[in-house]
Amino acid sequence: MKTLFSILFLFGVVTLSFAQKNIVGHVNDGNKPLSNVKIINLSSEESTTSNTEGRYEILAAPREELQYTHMGMDTITIIVEDVTRILNIAMQPRVELLDEVVVTKKISRQKNLAMNYFMDSTIVHSSFGYISPATVAYHLKVIDGSEFTQGSDVLRAIASRRSGIRIGTNSNPSTGRSVRTLFLRGGGSINNQKPALFEVDGSIFTDPPIWLDVSNIQRVGIIPGIQAVWRYGHIASGGVVIINTNNGVHGLREENSLKIYDQARLRNNFVTGKVVSSSEAKDDLPLYLKEMANAVGLNKMIQTYHNYEKDFSGVPYFYLDAYSLFFKKHGKGEADKIIVENFNFFEENPVWLKALAFTYESQSRFDKAYEVYKKIYLLRPDYTQSFINMANNYHNLGKTEQAALLYARHAYLQGEGLISSGDKELSAIIAREIENLFGAKMNKNNSPLGDYTTRLVFEWNDSEAEFDLQFVNPSNQYFNWKHTLAEMPERIRSEKKLGYSMADFLLDDELPGIWRINATYHGNKQLTPSYLKVTIYRNYGSKLQSKEIKVYRLGTKGANRHLFDFTLPSPMAQSK
Repeated sequence: MKTLFSILFLFGVVTLSFAQKNIVGHVNDGNKPLSNVKIINLSSEESTTSNTEGRYEILAAPREELQYTHMGMDTITIIVEDVTRILNIAMQPRVELLDEVVVTKKISRQKNLAMNYFMDSTIVHSSFGYISPATVAYHLKVIDGSEFTQGSDVLRAIASRRSGIRIGTNSNPSTGRSVRTLFLRGGGSINNQKPALFEVDGSIFTDPPIWLDVSNIQRVGIIPGIQAVWRYGHIASGGVVIINTNNGVHGLREENSLKIYDQARLRNNFVTGKVVSSSEAKDDLPLYLKEMANAVGLNKMIQTYHNYEKDFSGVPYFYLDAYSLFFKKHGKGEADKIIVENFNFFEENPVWLKALAFTYESQSRFDKAYEVYKKIYLLRPDYTQSFINMANNYHNLGKTEQAALLYARHAYLQGEGLISSGDKELSAIIAREIENLFGAKMNKNNSPLGDYTTRLVFEWNDSEAEFDLQFVNPSNQYFNWKHTLAEMPERIRSEKKLGYSMADFLLDDELPGIWRINATYHGNKQLTPSYLKVTIYRNYGSKLQSKEIKVYRLGTKGANRHLFDFTLPSPMAQSK
């Protein structure tokens, strides 16, 4: 009966949240307003157009989709959420090749790599796109097919060309037979090493492709275990060997083109532009924060706060910013008073509740965060993020059993079809969260398995937030992860459909030293700041594991801002 009541309650909450509401916004081309943009609700088929000022309004319910179309512009589709009230849209010109008209456009990184595939022997074509040591932050080994000795055994050919690869045997549980295969450095502990996974022209094989003729191999890419898990899931914990053959479809040739593309752009991924330091970022903070920060004494700070409260009454981020500053300078007394007195501006909005919960977690106030996450869970019972946040908070409070039950409930609801099933990337994140909950990666020596040394988990409060994360290695080379509609529309669509707003990155010991994390904020659809939480797991997967939670206010758009540094230990340091 209790289970039935819980499910009925779940349906009640979900049903109430699906009422239609008025969505308003402004459409522009990145510079000026766009009129006559057609906006259609793909579910109800209701439509409208933007006026001469680019403004529009339309009815939509959560999970319905609004489509924006305009002649000469790329079509944009946005999934409406429970908190959506304002959608300000920037449309991009659609570039086409017309007869006798040459139109130039910025070439995407993937297309650039595809066009340079035949000229640059460091580029490998994988099932998730083109990759090269010059464009990824993790350790990637590439072997050109010309390096192989003709007539050689494929496993021996690969193992002989790069260090850290050995040939061994592995028992296949489905067939019960042992097969020769490859083991990569970082594919598990010495006592429990896992075999490599193989991808041949986009097809995945758990057994090695010993049937391949070495003379038919065009290129081989080798990704260490922990890096491979990012893309392939836990089946690739032993690493992945990507093989491009001459028969596969790789690269992109442009007909009637003699243009030689600039190879330097593929390799020159060194950070050279301006990076805003933490101290410089303070110059771009709102005036109310600057004046409160400069106020001498608690009473003067309270007076300054009240002076600005008149102008920012009812604005959640004003109260959140003030709370954080008061807590930092004078402790929780006056800070808590700000939230208590203005909590009504937070309590029905999951976006601002998340920002508040993030802040509490960064202050190790996990009991306060629990109360907030519980409210979000009731507002969004069909969001995967609600389960993850509640489970993690239970874990922070030492309530591992409750956390495990929550994940079990999530799996049950997925199985019953009451909430959406996760995609491959989300499923991998949840698997890592569950492993972290139970310490499943510990080996008998209490050391991390393989190269699981550092894990970075990012979460943002607003699903509409667009930003770049820049990972800068000790050699000042970078890898950009672009969370924007332009770069990853399908992922953002999946995030909204499944109800999650997080990503995690695992780093091994291949490039030890000090790493820097930068971020460039591109805004959201409501012109408000977004809040980014990062959890840094050090000594990930061992009994020495520790974690630190940081929260950053993303407000200034377009500037590449330094967030934090972290140190990747060397293999020698790890073994001590």
